[in-house]
Amino acid sequence: MSKITGMKPYLSMWTHPRSTIRAIIDADPKSNIRYGILYLVTIFALQNMLFYANWWSIGTQISSSTILIAGIFLSPFVGMAWVYIAGWIFYFTGRWLHGHAPASHLRSALAWSKIPVSINLLTWLVFIILDPKMAFVLNGGLPSAILLNAINLFTGIWSFILLVQAVREIQKFTIGRALINIVMGWVIYFLVVMIFIISFRYIYLISV
Repeated sequence: MSKITGMKPYLSMWTHPRSTIRAIIDADPKSNIRYGILYLVTIFALQNMLFYANWWSIGTQISSSTILIAGIFLSPFVGMAWVYIAGWIFYFTGRWLHGHAPASHLRSALAWSKIPVSINLLTWLVFIILDPKMAFVLNGGLPSAILLNAINLFTGIWSFILLVQAVREIQKFTIGRALINIVMGWVIYFLVVMIFIISFRYIYLISV
């Protein structure tokens, strides 16, 4: 795949992640809009926000339309913040393992590995259409718990496989080393997020 055109990478990434991510970063890894990073992380962030809105039953306090509009507005910012922070963390953990891929390449790998998540977003749109009042209420009548867990499991496993193969390709790692790069990256990312949440909560408590 020597040229990135139209929908081709969005389709080939599902089954040929290594050749697809190679073509993407060879074309222009820093173009967040042209080569999909912005779109993909926005979809990823939006479906996550809708999932947690359901998990926390925010629909009992706020209308579904408000939740959806807020999610659409915030998701590009949340998604880009996520991919930049995670990209830098993966860059440093990759360096510890003697990988040489720049952070921009790792951002591409992270974003494009989220292709399967598009299914999750379609599921949420169906839920909202079927029952907008209960779409964001946990166990609110729709088969959300069982169906969402099944879909999330499927897309999560597929997304993880794509990420392993993408990191393997751009870092020139074995599968084992790519797995270590990813596990170390997510552990550090989780710790960073937890520190941020605890710090934010502490500042909030001392300010009230």
